[in-house]
Amino acid sequence: MTRLSRVMEAVDQLHSDELFDVDVVDVTTDSREVRPGWIFVAVRGTSFDGHTAITNAIAAGAVAIVAEIAPNGPCGVPVVTVKDSRLAFAQIVRVVTNGPATGLHIYGVTGTNGKTTCATILEQMFALAGRRVGFIGTTGNRFAGEVLATNYTTPHARALADLFLEMRGHSIDTVCMEVSSHALDQHRVWGVPFRGAIFTNLTRDHLDYHRTMEAYGRAKKRLFDMLEPDAVAVLDADSEWTPYMKRHCKAERTITVGRDVDADVRIVDVDLSLRGASFALVRRRSDLQNIPPRLECTTSLLGDFNVTNAAVCAVMCLAEGISDADVVRHLSQVSGPAGRMERHLLPNGAVAVVDYAHTPDALDNALRVLRKLHADSSARPHIHVVFGCGGDRDKGKRPEMGRIAALHADFIWLTSDNPRSEDPADILRHILGGIEGAVRERTTVIEDRRDAIRAALAAAGPNDVVLVAGKGHEEYQIIGLERLPFSDAAEIIAIGTAGRSGSM
Repeated sequence: MTRLSRVMEAVDQLHSDELFDVDVVDVTTDSREVRPGWIFVAVRGTSFDGHTAITNAIAAGAVAIVAEIAPNGPCGVPVVTVKDSRLAFAQIVRVVTNGPATGLHIYGVTGTNGKTTCATILEQMFALAGRRVGFIGTTGNRFAGEVLATNYTTPHARALADLFLEMRGHSIDTVCMEVSSHALDQHRVWGVPFRGAIFTNLTRDHLDYHRTMEAYGRAKKRLFDMLEPDAVAVLDADSEWTPYMKRHCKAERTITVGRDVDADVRIVDVDLSLRGASFALVRRRSDLQNIPPRLECTTSLLGDFNVTNAAVCAVMCLAEGISDADVVRHLSQVSGPAGRMERHLLPNGAVAVVDYAHTPDALDNALRVLRKLHADSSARPHIHVVFGCGGDRDKGKRPEMGRIAALHADFIWLTSDNPRSEDPADILRHILGGIEGAVRERTTVIEDRRDAIRAALAAAGPNDVVLVAGKGHEEYQIIGLERLPFSDAAEIIAIGTAGRSGSM
């Protein structure tokens, strides 16, 4: 246990009552979890304000209250007022758990698209290099043979601390994790000693939360302005947001990777096929001693965007001292995460592809890849896309995703994603508003996702491609307040596939 006075030394305080020097057992933002000896931090959320639960927390045995607004009248326990309760919570967690990430090499990946794929590539490459690796991200938290389901891309500060402690208990030495904009904005990763960080891209998403792209970008850059000087940052040179991230990056080793002629490490000689891709990395900065002048690479992952994902991960591994030969060998061996360009062969020769593409940019990338890879086929396959948009989320991207589908697909099947509290029909109307031209007549609206997938697969001819987009690895569908079992891949398999052929 830790003394209350020591805990509060870590908090950025506006005002504090006289502190009783008592032992602190733990800390929480949920008044229902409070036990005697705990600190309660009142956080204002989107649907509940923790300040209304202060009385309940004290009754349950809280020894101190941390809040942005002090309650009226005496409470019987010390009250510390702060500017940002979420930041204070993360600061307290670090003290109470005694630096849970100590000794871990932690690599964070942030960006709108590519977080899961890059974190998964890093996880596999570090493991192949002999490290004991843990993973934290959208597809689950895993280490030492265990896979723990998660509701968050990046856990809240206390849950994250518990994960780090448990990983250390299993002798994990390296952690590869996705770092979401929500986590950065809410200080969930405050104090995490990142050894390295990757920035993939920044395109429209989460504007229901951030409101503007500028605020979204500010949240993302927090990962880079919290890096220590001896950390390494690898940034996608082809993103218009990279100069902004680089400007705010505190790491002395900052490397840009991409096709841009001014990239520190250029991606050249890209050759895409249905088997994956080959490409070369060409070093432009002589001071990057761990990176060879030219490195020939191959990957089984499909598409131009996955070449970029593979390249930034290869450069991170090189910067961290893994040999050229090992990086090339390991990169050729890694596979993509579930639900990312996951390919299923249908009995009639058609192909179904499950992908998590739920943003305009991701849908555009996925459809472009499928169109390009099948463009030279003498069979002239049609491209079908089955997708919807999430409810209670950014409504502005809906017509844009409809426009992108109309641009690249021959047949569009609009259906529900996770409608949540919204009327699915309203969401589908928003998407339909962006679909113009001849493909509008080849657009079918089927609200039930299972029925839509079945209809699209039934309509697909030999050699056609059906992209089922938006949910990827998810094994549930959120309708109203219910979280119902549902898997795009399982639906495809149940309909009768010739089997999964792996991630593209």
